[in-house]
Amino acid sequence: MKKFFAIAILAVASLTANAQAWLGGNIGYTSTTNKIETNHYSTDATSSNFSFAPEVGYDLDETWSVALRLSYAHTDSYSVKLNNTTFSGKANSFAINPYVRYKFFNEGNFTVFVDGGITYGTTHINGYSDVIENPNFFNIAINPGIAYAISDNVTLVAHFGDLSYNIATVKAKKYDAKSTTNAFNIGLDNSISFGVYVAL
Repeated sequence: MKKFFAIAILAVASLTANAQAWLGGNIGYTSTTNKIETNHYSTDATSSNFSFAPEVGYDLDETWSVALRLSYAHTDSYSVKLNNTTFSGKANSFAINPYVRYKFFNEGNFTVFVDGGITYGTTHINGYSDVIENPNFFNIAINPGIAYAISDNVTLVAHFGDLSYNIATVKAKKYDAKSTTNAFNIGLDNSISFGVYVAL
């Protein structure tokens, strides 16, 4: 993983040396609550996720761009029963994500685009480090978005939804066991993030 971040830093340095480069970032937050009720108790299963992803990009022309994003995400999950017993868990994820951007609509200060890229990352789950290795994950995704230029150098950006394929692998330390999850996702309402780009 350290080699990936070293390569990312070199790529950032080379891109920012060019006048067509831009710096930016996204901040995202999602929250989910499921209520489970039986004859004996009721449970609220809640999870929340905060993500921060700085990035650097390069405009090849008016239509195509290439970019590199480094991301961090923190997840909290817990369930509360009627007797106030609480079960909780926390996770921290780090990832690297190179992608390309296709801008298919420009009108005035508005731009509509689609990002397509790959992501590789790892997750540290608090409280389970002595049982399992840090899970690794791989993702291929297409993310639509819109941008609004408030000046020649500053642009507001929003992403909403994704079309993605995800692979996650978890290995047990004390046993010869491994779990691999494959998931396909499509949705417009479960992933929203906002960011700001500054031209260099």
